[in-house]
Amino acid sequence: MDIPLKWHTLFHAFIRRLFFSRLTVTGGANVPAKGPMLALCLHRNGAVDAFLYRKALPQLNFMVKAELRKSLIGKLFFDGIEVTRKEDGGKHDNLEAIGDCLDLLANGGWLGIFPEGTSGLGPRHLPFRSGAARIALRHHDSGRPLTVLPLGIHYECAWGFRSRAEIVIGPPVVLDMPGALVSPGARLLEVKKRFAAALESVGTNFADAAAQELARKFAYITTLGTSLGYFEALKAMERQVPPDAVCVWESLEANVRCRRVLRHQGVPLFPLRRSWAYVLAVLLAAPLVMAGLLVNVPPLAVAWWAGKRFPDDANVIALWRILTGVPVLVLWAAAWCAVGIAAGLWWLPPLYFALTWLAVSGWYRLKKLTVVAWNGLFHADLRPLALAAHRAVLNSFETPSHKSPDLVKAAAA
Repeated sequence: MDIPLKWHTLFHAFIRRLFFSRLTVTGGANVPAKGPMLALCLHRNGAVDAFLYRKALPQLNFMVKAELRKSLIGKLFFDGIEVTRKEDGGKHDNLEAIGDCLDLLANGGWLGIFPEGTSGLGPRHLPFRSGAARIALRHHDSGRPLTVLPLGIHYECAWGFRSRAEIVIGPPVVLDMPGALVSPGARLLEVKKRFAAALESVGTNFADAAAQELARKFAYITTLGTSLGYFEALKAMERQVPPDAVCVWESLEANVRCRRVLRHQGVPLFPLRRSWAYVLAVLLAAPLVMAGLLVNVPPLAVAWWAGKRFPDDANVIALWRILTGVPVLVLWAAAWCAVGIAAGLWWLPPLYFALTWLAVSGWYRLKKLTVVAWNGLFHADLRPLALAAHRAVLNSFETPSHKSPDLVKAAAA
């Protein structure tokens, strides 16, 4: 059964709006107005990455694992040019799939490839494979133009419901070769080298998981009340995590470790102003958000259970939650509509959808407000130290484009 591409474009947009609270795209000016394009996509969070990359480039056709499309539910969620990997039991060289990729580019289409072959949320990217370079060279040798763009994706919390993410589109990769590179092997190695450099420019690599986790927390802090981008801060810390900020942060951690301090995205947040304002905001928002969650207990419970039961690593938690929670949510919403129509309660479906919208749109902010209100009420003595840690992080990332006397003032007001 073939599912039209338009279905997947719309369905993936629905999934993005449901599961993520904010998606930012930077580097959009690098996208060509027309002509064939090859997107080299860093692979972080399982097949969910493809849903998000389509926010930046809706026309992308991905090379996709054949096993993802074996079932009807798989065909509903995934589309693309099917390939069989050796690690998945494949016994052929995917010549037909490569031919389909070349035909797509020859007709001016946009092809998306994950050169790592699989995803991982670790501190470094996985080894890049040769398939994308081979396809690019074969198309380039046909004399047709080709734009090659590197894409990276960065999650505040890859598995978190209603978290945020940033998609980065890098500048085009040059495919023209020096005259000295005449042998096919030398050309392939050079293209792979250029692809790797381009992908590393839109991604980050850290020494270990501890450095990555600290950089992730600091990057989140830099986005609080500033114009700094999440990826921009991560990339700066790839070179060096600010030692002054680390010192103050370690002092804060030593004080909060043995107390019931709440965190948001791993960071203990405290009021910038009086605590009562945040408490009032929580009291106003919580009933509406909680009502929306209560009328959706079945899909939320299924998604939570699947995220605990099926993933073999953190990089597929979000995927399993979406694969199970979204179908149950659709069926559950249909049941509310059916009950409302059968019982003559015309107001029931609108009420359900209104409460659901309030829960989805308010969940991220309510969690954040709750953390701030709790810490402000019960751990007010830690507020000066926490704000000092935040100021130290912000001071470390002041750049000429963001330098402003109001930057730290805004964070510590």
